[in-house]
Amino acid sequence: MQKIISIVLSLLLVFNFSYAQDCNEESLLQKPGTWKPGMKGSEGGTATELAKEKKVVETIHNMIKSKYSPTAVQALFHGAYSPAYANTWGNSYIYSIIPLNYYCEGNATKVAHETPSEFAIYANSGQMEFYNVYSLDGLTYGTGYHYIKDMPVQKDGYWWFKEKDEGAGYIPTRTYSWLVTYDGKLPFAYVTKKEFLQARKVILKNAESESARQAKSTLDGIEIERGYKEKEYKNDPAKLAHYMKMDYNNIKERYEKLLADNEKRFKPAFDKIDALLKMPEAELNQPAIVKMDPHDALAYLFVDDEDPMGEVLVKPNPAYFNKKLPRSSPQFFWVSVRANQKDPIAAKFMTDIMKAVDFTTLKNMLGK
Repeated sequence: MQKIISIVLSLLLVFNFSYAQDCNEESLLQKPGTWKPGMKGSEGGTATELAKEKKVVETIHNMIKSKYSPTAVQALFHGAYSPAYANTWGNSYIYSIIPLNYYCEGNATKVAHETPSEFAIYANSGQMEFYNVYSLDGLTYGTGYHYIKDMPVQKDGYWWFKEKDEGAGYIPTRTYSWLVTYDGKLPFAYVTKKEFLQARKVILKNAESESARQAKSTLDGIEIERGYKEKEYKNDPAKLAHYMKMDYNNIKERYEKLLADNEKRFKPAFDKIDALLKMPEAELNQPAIVKMDPHDALAYLFVDDEDPMGEVLVKPNPAYFNKKLPRSSPQFFWVSVRANQKDPIAAKFMTDIMKAVDFTTLKNMLGK
C-alpha cells in the first residue's frame, strides 16, 4: 500500500512539474500580472499646483486599481505634469499605464520591453489641439485650422469619439477615446464654413503672392547667372550661344509666363470661394467639414462627417473654461486606450481597463 502511495505521489509531482513548466498563450492569459511604477514623468508648475495635480492622479490610479487587476502584463503606471503655458487655461497632466505583455521563451515567462498599447487619462489636454491657433500670416497652404477626424457623440453624460485604426510600426492598433466635460459642453469649438472660407481667401492670397515672389526670384537669379556666364564664355561664343539657347532663354520664357499667368491661375479658386460665401447665412454658420478637391489642388470641398477623408475643423473655446479656478483643477478629461486587438493579451487589457473607468467619478472631479 505504501509503495502504491509513493508511486501516486511521484506521478503527481511529475504532473505538477510538467504543468508548471508549460508556457503557452492560453496559460499566459490565466497568469496574474503585476503593477510597477514607471519612469518618473516631468514635473512642471508651482509646488502648490504640482501637489494638487499629483493628488488628482493618485485618485485616478486608485479608481483604476479598485476595479482592474493586470492579467498577463506588467502594468507600468506613472504621472507626468507639464509646466504652465500662457496660451492655456489649465495645467496639463496625465495618468498613464503601459501594459508590457508577458511572453514565453521556451517554458519561461518573460516580460516584453515595448508595446504599442497604452491607456491614458489626460487632464486639461488630450490627443488633439485645444488651445493653439494657426497664424494666417504667410500661411500658403492648408485650412488655417486644426482638425479632428470625426465629431464626438454625447453618450451617457460624456463624449465618445469614433474608434481609429492606426499602425505603430508594423503592428495595427485601434484607439478608443472619450471626453469627460462639464454638462453638454466642449472645450473646443467647431469652425464655421464662413470662417473657413474667409481663412482660405487669406491663405490663397498668400500663396499667390509667394508664387509671384518665387517666379521673380528665379528670373532675378538667371539674370545674375547670365552675367557670370557672359564673363566665363567671353572668349567662347559657341558655348555662350548654347547656354543662352538651352538654359537662359528656356528658363526665362517659362518663368515670365508663370509670372504673367499667376493671377489667372489663382482666379478660379477665388471665384469658387466668393460663390460659396453667397450661401445662406444659416448654411455658412454650419460646422466646416472639408477635404481637398481631388480635381483642384487649390480648392477644398465641403463634405459630411461620414466622408472618411473629411476633416472637422476646430478652434479653441475660451468660454468653456472657468478662469477663476486654480490652474491645477481638472476642467476636462481625455480618456484614451490603444491596443492591437488581434493580440489576445492586448485585447484583454483594453477590455478590462475600460471596465475600470468610472466616468461618473471623473465627472465629479471636474472643477474641483
